[in-house]
Amino acid sequence: MPAATPRGPSACPVRGEHRGARCVVMLGSPARGSVDAIARHVSVTYGREANVRRVGCRREAAGTEHAVLRRLLGTSPPGHEICYATHSLVCGLLARGPLVLAIGDAQWCDEGTLRFIDQLMRATYRQPLTVLLHLPLGLPGPAAAAFHELATRDYCTVVDAAGLRPADTARPAAEDLAELARREPRLLEVARAAAALGSTDPDLVGALAGLPSKATGRLLEGAEARGLLPGPLPAHGIPSLLDTLPEAERERMRAQAAEILNDAAKPAEQVADLLLEQSTLDRSWMRAVLKEAAAAARHDRPAAAVSYLTRLHAADADDAAVRIDLATALVDIDPLAAREHLVHLAGTPPGTDDPLVRAHAADLLLLTSLMVHASPDTPAALDALLRELGPGRQDGPPTGRAQRAPAPALAVPTASAVSPVPAIPAALTSPASPTSSTVPVFTDRPTERMALAVRALRTALTASEPEARETAVADARQVLWSGRPHTAWARVAAAQVLALADDTATALDQLQRTVADSAEREEMWAECHAASARALVLLESGQAAEAAEAASAASRLSEGEGASGRSRLASIALARALVARGDLDRAQEVLLRLDGRRLDDCVWEYHHHLTALALVERDRGRPEQALRLLERCGASLAAAGVGNPVFTLWWVHSTELLMRLGRPGAAVQRAEFGRQLAEQWPTARSTGLSLLARGVSADPAGCVELLTESARVLAQSSDRQSQALAELRLGKALLLRSDRGAHSRLRAALAIAVRCGLTSVAEQARCALRSVEGRNTLAALSHAERPVAEMAASGKSNRAIADALCLTVRTVEYHLTNVYRKLGVPGRAGLAKWFPAHGPRPAQARALGQTR
Repeated sequence: MPAATPRGPSACPVRGEHRGARCVVMLGSPARGSVDAIARHVSVTYGREANVRRVGCRREAAGTEHAVLRRLLGTSPPGHEICYATHSLVCGLLARGPLVLAIGDAQWCDEGTLRFIDQLMRATYRQPLTVLLHLPLGLPGPAAAAFHELATRDYCTVVDAAGLRPADTARPAAEDLAELARREPRLLEVARAAAALGSTDPDLVGALAGLPSKATGRLLEGAEARGLLPGPLPAHGIPSLLDTLPEAERERMRAQAAEILNDAAKPAEQVADLLLEQSTLDRSWMRAVLKEAAAAARHDRPAAAVSYLTRLHAADADDAAVRIDLATALVDIDPLAAREHLVHLAGTPPGTDDPLVRAHAADLLLLTSLMVHASPDTPAALDALLRELGPGRQDGPPTGRAQRAPAPALAVPTASAVSPVPAIPAALTSPASPTSSTVPVFTDRPTERMALAVRALRTALTASEPEARETAVADARQVLWSGRPHTAWARVAAAQVLALADDTATALDQLQRTVADSAEREEMWAECHAASARALVLLESGQAAEAAEAASAASRLSEGEGASGRSRLASIALARALVARGDLDRAQEVLLRLDGRRLDDCVWEYHHHLTALALVERDRGRPEQALRLLERCGASLAAAGVGNPVFTLWWVHSTELLMRLGRPGAAVQRAEFGRQLAEQWPTARSTGLSLLARGVSADPAGCVELLTESARVLAQSSDRQSQALAELRLGKALLLRSDRGAHSRLRAALAIAVRCGLTSVAEQARCALRSVEGRNTLAALSHAERPVAEMAASGKSNRAIADALCLTVRTVEYHLTNVYRKLGVPGRAGLAKWFPAHGPRPAQARALGQTR
């Protein structure tokens, strides 16, 4: 092991102030229950019970790559999926609470597992993950280099396992405390005072215990030696020392401890933590400290601010200032709860007489209603929201440009051959506003940044003119670069606009930052919402493998305990990613879990859900059902006023289905409709998709040129899936012409599909490539050998072939020998797969003794 100074006996290897991923290497034989002691300390540090997973290493598997990971999973996925599967498992466990992975006999741990642990530590450096590696002999085994590298990381601590205090000494039993109170009452009083204060400062502890500092210091040393006080003290104190006290005495001690800390000018949050469990706030300084702590924690620790404000609200439910602050802090954590407070403040009759509080509550109520789908998010509804936010904001010149009136949505072309469109859900049939309000937006106030994000989203969804893209992108960038938005919703909405505008790199960067920031700030709703949006953007850019992983993690977050106003978008993105990867059974299972949930209250979820259902039906071989779903999606988008061509690709998919169903006229109309949409939102992706749809619906003579241009334009966009499809369609079109360029195009499609995890496209490309290779092989047959091979494949004997072709039997045998060698088949039976059209018919059974 590298030179490291192990911690001394009875020291805890997991520091209380460290709240991120960490690795602990334990040397030597551990004391009984030492793993449980560390797990208990992790639980106390995070205030939640830690989940402990144990796995042992085996000497015989030391040279097997990822052997320990496979034992941890309990399954044996393929080699290229093991890291992804383990990472998904760990993320799922972390979403539910702190996690401890204890790996025993780690000297036999394989190198692949150690490398994965290093990657995992860096990927989850802000998550409550603890990895314990136990080396009983103190020396690593075959993977010594990887072990040395891991042990030198800043997140790794090396400890002497023999000196770790067992778990049963970390929480003294009630009878032990009673005996200690009888024999050494002052020692127990000092330990309890330190536990209440969360500090071992002799001056503070002595003030609470009523003892001099020097005597307190000696008693603290004795308490630590007896295992009453771990070092350092966890942030949440030691409940076991105080639980044996009567409730009134425990509350009195905590109140006195809070007063001592307050008088010592300790941080307001440290004092406020002690006041949270007080039954009454009967002193004025208590309320003042809680308000100060909430203000200090509002930006960096909103979850803590919510706890302080909730305690204040419980003490005085009529305090409107506290209630509006609580609602504001809850917006990204629990928007449903925030909305309840806002309804009270802005309702009829209003919950406050303060006009400024009422106005702020009314604005936030509009936005939280949008976040939890209590109000529709169609362009018309967003425009109405902007008008409601507009009054009272005319105290300065607008910095944002006025939005022009949206043009009427393009009508979806229908033909008699196309299936009728079912009724549109009422929530999506609000007519678009004939005019759009000019919304003054100032970026110095949070609510106005939210209004700017709403305007950017409305403009992008409508896509009513070619200049709309530039306007929406400018608004979205202003939201992102003007400082931290009031809520994560604004940041996510701006990133979604950039993704629609084909600036996927910036969108993914912003979404990843939002996910990380929200996770660090413990904002569950915001983290889930941003993760769901990120998964969908990854999918739309064709990164199916990464999208499936991100969507799976977001789905677990969405279904996590305590999630409110949960998004269904994560499950929809996961289903679509699984379709792209060819896993139709799992995709259908995910979509079935959404049955019974109302989706028509959200434009994003409803239409992406319809698209996912249609793609499953298409790949199941049911094109009519798939087309009906896509037509329903298109009609609903038109009724909602959504004209963006890349919001969903229903028109591209339906063009292909119409051609498959033998309706070329309707397919041409659909492709033309897509071209009109693309002209209103000019990006490389929309233009390339328009060319792709027109190429699919064109006749054989004109499709190659369109598909060639489509592949070229899509290569300049962020959409790798559509690029792979364009290359595939072009390769197949060239194959029909017997063009030698088909092979390179199909190879390009296969390379893109494999790189992005597009299993379905990759399989189609492989099939087409096998056809190309088959044609090249058959081309190697001479003009004399080809008819002999075809007749032999049909079941004719050598004599019959010789008579039919006016050849000798020896010449036929000579040609067949060459055919077998060139095609790589052992005999006549192997010719059927090369000449299926000439295969033998069942009625033409060969006579007994007939020559093969």
